[in-house]
Amino acid sequence: MRKLTYICVLGLLISLCSSVTVQAAETDTAKSPAKSSQEQQQKERYVLLLRDNGYAYYLDTKNVHWIKIPYSETENIVDAWIRVVKMDDDGEYSYPPKYFLSHYYIRPKTRQIQFLSELEVTGRPDNAIAERAYSSLHWENLVPGSIEDDIYHGVLKVMEEKSIGGSSGDNMSLRDAVEEYLRISL
Repeated sequence: MRKLTYICVLGLLISLCSSVTVQAAETDTAKSPAKSSQEQQQKERYVLLLRDNGYAYYLDTKNVHWIKIPYSETENIVDAWIRVVKMDDDGEYSYPPKYFLSHYYIRPKTRQIQFLSELEVTGRPDNAIAERAYSSLHWENLVPGSIEDDIYHGVLKVMEEKSIGGSSGDNMSLRDAVEEYLRISL
């Protein structure tokens, strides 16, 4: 009778251990696609613009968009965030503990760029940033071959190729056009 009890208990333990092993394996395989999916989303969000002087410059495609130029509302400009990551000597991505986020306005109509701020980020960025106020005096003409020139052309190219950031046109409805140009409120 005791042998039968030991055999039953042993059988029960073996079946429990095998079910735990199967569940752990299923959990690991379930986590792997989610992790790789998350990495894929990260790669799709940040598009490489250029590599220069040991740094890689990535466009944040999730936050790039067209806005009206401040204080004028007559022209559209691009509002873009660039992630700047230090690279290893061999040119491979090194997972540094910190990176930089640079904020730019890009003005395609006059081929100009305006630097607003740069954040040094360790971990997750804070939303409390001190940017210089917009001024029409801060627009810089592009210098051929400069990093700003490459950022300017890279951002516009990615926005056009991937159709991101919305439209640069006014996209005014007929009602808005009547109110704006004919000064008739509807």
